[in-house]
Order: sequence, then C-alpha cells, then structure tokens
Amino acid sequence: MAHGLHPWFAAQWVGIEDGNEVAQRLRVPVETMETCDFQTAMESYAPTSETLRVWITSHVPGWSHVLVLSGWTMPSAEVLSRGGRRVFEIAYTSGVEEIEPMGYTHDGVSAGDIFQADEYHDYWADLPYDDMMPPADELEQYLVIVGRITERFLDRDWFSAHGLLCTIPDPG
Repeated sequence: MAHGLHPWFAAQWVGIEDGNEVAQRLRVPVETMETCDFQTAMESYAPTSETLRVWITSHVPGWSHVLVLSGWTMPSAEVLSRGGRRVFEIAYTSGVEEIEPMGYTHDGVSAGDIFQADEYHDYWADLPYDDMMPPADELEQYLVIVGRITERFLDRDWFSAHGLLCTIPDPG
C-alpha cells in the first residue's frame, strides 16, 4: 500500500456526499474537526493507537470516503448507512497478511460481504479469484470493485484533497 498506509489500511466508502454529515452521524464535536490535506492527516496515522481517528473526504457526488488512521476499529457502518445509505468497508493488515472480506451495509443492516449481494455481482465477476491469492492482491481487487461501484478510484487527486480530520468519541 502506498502513501504511508503500510502496514495497515482500513477505510469506508459512505453513500453520503457531505463529509460534515458523516462526521455528525459519528457524533464528532464540530470544535474538534480540523480541515487538512492527506499529508497532515497522515501525521495521525497510528495503527496501534486505541483512539479512533479518521480523515473524511469527498469521494464523488453522492459518496464520502472515511480513511481510518488509528483505533483498531471501523466507525459504525450501521449508523452511517441509516436512511437508505450504503457503506462499503475494507480492512487489511500486511504484517500478518490478513484481509477481511469487503463488507457491505445498507440502511443500518450489515449484508455481510459484498459477494453475498447479488446487485454487485457485475462489478467483480470478471476479476480472477484464487483462494490462495496473497492478501495484498485481494486488497487491490477490493479497491477495483469499490472504484467501479462509486465510479472513482483512489487517485492522485484524492491523495491531494482536503478533508476533515476527526476523533470519534468513545460511545461508552
């Protein structure tokens, strides 16, 4: 994974265009949000930290991207998907060569992984799959699938974008 996202990558693609709405759904206090670029957000990249920090950016019209910088967990896909929204999740740890199946949540309900959702079959059907495929290759395939669905890949413009650096409050 490039751009300093090694050894851990966790992200969500959220069917909400406004990053502020994403932050509001996650109960992020407005006064704690910081607008910054990717490089500044990466200063908070700490895979072993327990504090849940994310960088929320616009992805394409109708979609936001949530890059998890620290916290060992994802923000609640159920909360983010309420009201008929969709959330796709990818989590990869290279040090132990582990990748979770690409998660899909719709309207507050987890549908499991994307491969159980028939409506997305065409987005992945032509990709080669081998259950012995290295996790890094599987990650690349998941990024292709979500790029096809949202009609945008994580490109140079995304890495140069500005977004909201947020600390997600502990729900406890």
